[in-house]
Amino acid sequence: MLFNSLPFLVLLAVTLPLYYLPLPGKWSKVWQVLLLLAASALFYAWEEPRLLILLGFSCVMNAVLVERIIYHQRVESGKAKPWMVGGVIANLALLAFFKYAGILLGILPHGLIPQEAVAWVRSIPLPIGISFYTFHALSLLIDVHRRHVSGETRARLGHQGARRASSFADLSLYIIFFPQLVAGPIVKARNFIDQIREKIWTDIDWVQVRRYLVAGYFLKIFVADNLAEQTAMLTIGPKALAESDPVNLMALLYGYGFQIFADFAGYSLIAIGLGIMFGYRLPENFDFPYLSRSITEFWRRWHLSLSAWLRDYLYIPLGGNRKGSGRTYLNLFLVMFLGGLWHGAEWKFALWGTLHGVFLAIERFLTRRRGKIEDAPVSAFHSIAGWIYTFHAVTLLWLTFLMPDMASIRAFFTGLASGKFSMPGQPLFSLAVYGGPVIAYHLWGWLKEHRPGMSGRLTHPLLEATVHAAMVFLVITNPGAPRGFIYFQF
Repeated sequence: MLFNSLPFLVLLAVTLPLYYLPLPGKWSKVWQVLLLLAASALFYAWEEPRLLILLGFSCVMNAVLVERIIYHQRVESGKAKPWMVGGVIANLALLAFFKYAGILLGILPHGLIPQEAVAWVRSIPLPIGISFYTFHALSLLIDVHRRHVSGETRARLGHQGARRASSFADLSLYIIFFPQLVAGPIVKARNFIDQIREKIWTDIDWVQVRRYLVAGYFLKIFVADNLAEQTAMLTIGPKALAESDPVNLMALLYGYGFQIFADFAGYSLIAIGLGIMFGYRLPENFDFPYLSRSITEFWRRWHLSLSAWLRDYLYIPLGGNRKGSGRTYLNLFLVMFLGGLWHGAEWKFALWGTLHGVFLAIERFLTRRRGKIEDAPVSAFHSIAGWIYTFHAVTLLWLTFLMPDMASIRAFFTGLASGKFSMPGQPLFSLAVYGGPVIAYHLWGWLKEHRPGMSGRLTHPLLEATVHAAMVFLVITNPGAPRGFIYFQF
């Protein structure tokens, strides 16, 4: 079910008033959790009910694992860590089977596995959102083992006997909470489970809800979906790409860079707004990433929840930057390689992550060699040059997300060098009309960071309401063709 679909709006209209029914005492919290579980299950299984089998299995398995970890920590048996490690392995095994079995079989010697078995494995559909809810499950096991959740929450999650149903419901809600189930933001267990308590209607910040939902739907429906109608031309095939006009090719590439931002940032903003409606605060996922002046800064602004997850649960456990320069560069490479492969079971995603890792390592090496402090002030020239380099490096690497194969990527660069210049066409016009809001959004971000006084004056309630009204008008009158969110495939 899509956020931008009629069934979802009906589900929301039915669930929200039922969620805030005035029930007595402890029953209010129980009712709200159970209702959200039911709504989340319906949301997830709307098009393919069989997907609930795997999701339900993940919830049950991880609830049992958490109870065992807490029990063995309580009795100090020394067996808590094996349960945690076993749980991590089990979750990764499920992810590997459903998402990576095909690519893993592809690297085995030909004939080692019967072709019928290979074809069967590759025919298994990818469960939507499996990467996101697997990362939630891993965060749950690790945070509980590290005692990063509150004592009160640990006591609740460690219930045994008849009270185990309550802890199972809470853990399941963390994993399948529908606003962030399919495409994030990735929420750490310690930041969500402690929020599970009775919610009150009067606590909703409706101004924040309006800001997030209007901006999110505008970015998705007006910007991303309209740009997608043009950027699909980048997949027309190697021969046509090699013969294309360079100006239009670059307009399409810039358009895709704006599209993937608007699509994913739009989803994240909608998810955060929906979370506030139900009394849960989800983490911010984007911080004006196209203002970045280095790849290092880009990863502090893009997909923040994934960056934080990889840092806390992979980079730091690998040693981070505490074990010498060589180990630091290796850790950066491994984290970005695995982060790229997390985005999809194709080598092009691993290439995307690897190249980002190479850029990060080079920037770190140059920074250390020059003896500069990473966040030290820089001249206007270096700031602009850094922004140009970063924006184009990031944008060119998006080709690995969009193109079906390396031949198409090579053909794109062949087209850039073809010299077949002509009058700019529809791609340039679409970039100006539908990419303009992304540029305006980042200009607003620049003002917030560098001219807070001016940005404060621009947040006058009347001006803000006028802008939101214009955005809603454009969403209603000029929506792009409805399509799923890009990150659903991951």
